[in-house]
Amino acid sequence: MKLPRITNIWSKILENEMGEFFSQVVIESTGHFETAIRQADGKTMLEGAGVVANMPVGSVEVYDGLISNLYLNQIDDDKIKVIVDNEHPSEFEYEVTGELPVRFIINMERSFIFKLFHDKKIVIDPGHGGADVGGRGPVNLVEKNVVMPIALDLQKLFKQAGAQVFLTRQEDLAVSLRERREVARSCHADLFVSIHTNANVDSKVGGVAVNYSPESPESARLAWLVKEELVRKLKLADRGSKKLKAYSAMGTVPAIEVEVVTITNWVEEGLLRSPTIHKKAAEGIFNGVKDYLAGQFPQ
Repeated sequence: MKLPRITNIWSKILENEMGEFFSQVVIESTGHFETAIRQADGKTMLEGAGVVANMPVGSVEVYDGLISNLYLNQIDDDKIKVIVDNEHPSEFEYEVTGELPVRFIINMERSFIFKLFHDKKIVIDPGHGGADVGGRGPVNLVEKNVVMPIALDLQKLFKQAGAQVFLTRQEDLAVSLRERREVARSCHADLFVSIHTNANVDSKVGGVAVNYSPESPESARLAWLVKEELVRKLKLADRGSKKLKAYSAMGTVPAIEVEVVTITNWVEEGLLRSPTIHKKAAEGIFNGVKDYLAGQFPQ
């Protein structure tokens, strides 16, 4: 009997008819195959008859807040194994659809994440605006413009997770630091996330940094977790974290300033021209905030 060939594996976040978001894993093959699926030790495991074709075995990074990695392995000549590595508990359902390709679909609910974010008030602060352009890249990309799409992508992720989200600006307008603080004060913010890029006279210097308010003890933990997830998502250098007195007026509200890349670096300015990088930066920030709300600490 000819074995089905596994031709693709991927994951994305979807919304069901009740407005609930879930993570979906799809395994594509050239035919139906017998499978056994189970959960153990934070992993969802599937084994079935098949042969991996036209794609490498090994891990596929996801990091969508619930799933960290997918692993596809050929464990025998006629048997494959897929492992979904879950960061948090999740119930799942699965189905098989289609003919060519056949899709084995695993839907994983995200209630653990929703409970973390539910009713949290988060302020997203796109840096600069108006006449204040911020940093400028070697090919004239300016900071005030690139932080806005990242902020909007991040707003979408926070809202999907159940948070209440407030933006300090939604247009190309100058906003004073006092006005930005007032947004956080008036909504009784639980978190304040300011989005920036780094500028450095040495164009060879690049990477990610997340700075924090010295007044809130929790700000340093939030900054470290966001930085770790951003570095993992963007695959850029880790420039560390430091205290910023400018955010002292935020009081006890955990407040961070995220420098997603170094805009004055030739390579990183080029990255900022891609919507894919905007999305990945937002995902990295989201994952770091999720880790913070889940009570994680620096390793």
